[in-house]
Amino acid sequence: MEPFMIEPEPIIIETLTPIWTGGVNGKSTAIKETGIIGSMRWWYEAIVRGIGGYACDPINTISEQRCTLDGKEKTEDERNKKMCPVCYLFGCGGWKRRFRLEIVDSGAKETFHLATLDSGAGNYWWLSTIFEKNLNENLSFGKFTFKIYLIGRDNQSEIINQIKSLLSIMSHVGAIGAKNQYGFGQFEMEDRMDFQNALNEINNFSNKDEFKKEANKPDWYSLSNFWCYEFKIPVKNQLIQRFQKSNIIGNKSLSTSYLPVSFDIRYKLPNHNKGSGLRQAYYVHCNGDKKQVRKIFGTLPKSEKKEGGIGSRIFVSHLFREMSEEDYYFLRVWGFTKKDVGDLVSTEIKKMFSLKEVPKMKYEEEINNFLGGA
Repeated sequence: MEPFMIEPEPIIIETLTPIWTGGVNGKSTAIKETGIIGSMRWWYEAIVRGIGGYACDPINTISEQRCTLDGKEKTEDERNKKMCPVCYLFGCGGWKRRFRLEIVDSGAKETFHLATLDSGAGNYWWLSTIFEKNLNENLSFGKFTFKIYLIGRDNQSEIINQIKSLLSIMSHVGAIGAKNQYGFGQFEMEDRMDFQNALNEINNFSNKDEFKKEANKPDWYSLSNFWCYEFKIPVKNQLIQRFQKSNIIGNKSLSTSYLPVSFDIRYKLPNHNKGSGLRQAYYVHCNGDKKQVRKIFGTLPKSEKKEGGIGSRIFVSHLFREMSEEDYYFLRVWGFTKKDVGDLVSTEIKKMFSLKEVPKMKYEEEINNFLGGA
């Protein structure tokens, strides 16, 4: 039996917007370790690719584009050269994940409802269709302890540093769990690593000569085509106050401590010529090219039956609060696209909320340093 760490070092996270992990019945009333691990792997792939390493496509039906072991490998070196660093850490055919995750729930829950500024039937139908099984339900919201049990005889400090680095980067510029494009999964992390140091840790591990070396596909998610903006918006902002009086989908008698308004910002914002939603702005930007819009903002599986849907490359958080900034809301928007799309998005957000200026792209210099030297 492979050894575990006797006393795993706990990693504490606290949600800023509810975590969505889902279940077999489509509900997300309890956090699922598999959903968390899936999002961690997704981000690790994007990071490794962006800093010069190779990360395979583990769900590709073409076997040559995903890592696998056949059990005939005679040495550790021969084994490792058949795996990308992501598969080494998270597992692949013939190789176990290097850790087991146990999540201790604080027990805090947040009653889930949706809000929209649009009084028309279109938004109500879309929102209730996507989230209908979870209306009036409780979503995971609060503090969680991640216990990492390391498996195998690997360098344990090296593996735990990879996990801490990964979660730190996700906390800085992304989210955890599923449906990040719809606002879920923003979180803070206790003892979070500095962004640059976290990148260094992953770079030092993933670019070892012992791992598989291939060319990443240009359409795979990667930090090489990543941008992130975070907006600080006063509580008394006119649009914030409109959202606070918006149309509730679900039990209108319930109240929450956050504003689930990602939908309007992402898709359709009736805002009196001060911004019409990011998707609509991009639609105008690309001269009404619907195919290009779907490529950037994604499609639902039922609208692309043959392809199973297209994943979004634009992610918009719900508005969230930070304890140290009681007079402000925050909005994080990030994407895996060319920089001109990020420029368009940041300008549109500035217009939506009548902000004086667009914030600087988060960690642009740190990421570019790796892109230039990877």
